[in-house]
Amino acid sequence: MRKILLTTIIAFCSLQVMAQEGLPFYKHYLVSDKYLINPSYAGVNPEILSVTGTYRNQWADLPESPNTQTLSAHATVVDRLAFGVYLFNDQNGLSSLRGANISAAYHIPINSNRDMRDNEAEDIFSFGLSYNFFQQHLDLDKIQVSNPNDPLLVDDSYNLNHFNVGVSFKYAGAFGGVSILDIPLVENEAIANGIEPLPTWYYFLLGYQVYLTDGIRLEPSVVMNLNSNSERQFDLNLMGHFGFGDREQGLDLGVSYRQDIDKNGSQGLSISPVMKLKIGQLKMGMSYDIGLSDIAKEAGNGILFSLGYDFGNPFNPDFR
Repeated sequence: MRKILLTTIIAFCSLQVMAQEGLPFYKHYLVSDKYLINPSYAGVNPEILSVTGTYRNQWADLPESPNTQTLSAHATVVDRLAFGVYLFNDQNGLSSLRGANISAAYHIPINSNRDMRDNEAEDIFSFGLSYNFFQQHLDLDKIQVSNPNDPLLVDDSYNLNHFNVGVSFKYAGAFGGVSILDIPLVENEAIANGIEPLPTWYYFLLGYQVYLTDGIRLEPSVVMNLNSNSERQFDLNLMGHFGFGDREQGLDLGVSYRQDIDKNGSQGLSISPVMKLKIGQLKMGMSYDIGLSDIAKEAGNGILFSLGYDFGNPFNPDFR
């Protein structure tokens, strides 16, 4: 029975790649960098050049499980103007998706007379935009078909160009952002079959920092992402930060719960313990997704690793 179900899952994933939805982000914004889901976070800290890599495996027990790798870098360069770039590679059964993103953001400090805590980041409003170039390749040699002339199988690679926009803020402990990803730069045509166009994704983030004592705080947050194909996902997150030293050094522990809602109903997808650690300029993180759906219970749990380094900003921008 398990073998039959895993075979069904593999077949399902193979069908899904014919309508690839762009780069899949899971807990990247929580473990690694919010920049990956919102271009306005590029260079949000003017003192550093942030470089981060991630690796994500969706289902541990599934052969050729979907997996994603990213490498990003961003910094404020001139005054309040920031730039960023990330490269990505996504493998999903018969499909591979590779490409790059280039971003620009502008940051406006929010002047206020409130008392600031030690090491607290400046209140700020930011907006940004970015451009994605995707190249998708389908390994048609792995497909056994009864009709080799099926029009779905004529082309094995596709180039895609997308535009992204975002805004974000931080003020008096509250933080949030809105971003729109994968906006097509040409008519939003289907990649393969004229039936399912690529969806545009919308991300909404809202959270609050609750300071318990010096160096210790809680960060509850909620993230909603939905797309133009009426799929919706909700993340409920609770992180605790235990700081030591300056520049956000410390240990972060938390948990995230994901709920999926679509036209067929709703279900819990995963509950994920999260851990992050920053020592000096070195930063690392991990989340372990415990699947709650029937598919995940058979295919295995997922894991996300992040490793990065915050270099001193070589551009020395005037952020006033």
